[in-house]
Amino acid sequence: MVVIRLARGGRVKQAIYRIVAADKRRSATSKFLDILGTYNPHTKEVKINQELLDKYLANGAQPSDRVIRILQAEGVKTPDWAKPHDRFKKPKKEEEAPKEEAAAEAAAESTDKAEDKAQSVDAPETAATEAQVAEDQKEATEKVAEAAEKAEEQA
Repeated sequence: MVVIRLARGGRVKQAIYRIVAADKRRSATSKFLDILGTYNPHTKEVKINQELLDKYLANGAQPSDRVIRILQAEGVKTPDWAKPHDRFKKPKKEEEAPKEEAAAEAAAESTDKAEDKAQSVDAPETAATEAQVAEDQKEATEKVAEAAEKAEEQA
């Protein structure tokens, strides 16, 4: 399979990348089929041989995520199937964990509310309110500990 990717060149801390078409099985720094363009990340300068790029994309070459982003930034039309990977999307396993974390956050919020009541100017400083705040904090920490245990069991 042919891929379109970046091949690093230049000197230390002064990288310049070639946009190349290469065999997927070869390493990133080895031989390539064609040079399709260059990319300088320091000046954000991009030079692309549009004819060669279109030829390889039409024949099914797979561009890397970074190459797709560079081409889209330059306004080059990419195929509909070539979409960059969403770097911030969480895996499904991590999406289930927020349910447990929501319970822990609710417990933490109740603790914060109790502390706010204790620190507010309107609340009288009596032994009864201090005892109530202490009980609320103890319950909240127990809820957090239970949520942590459930998370460990599922993991």
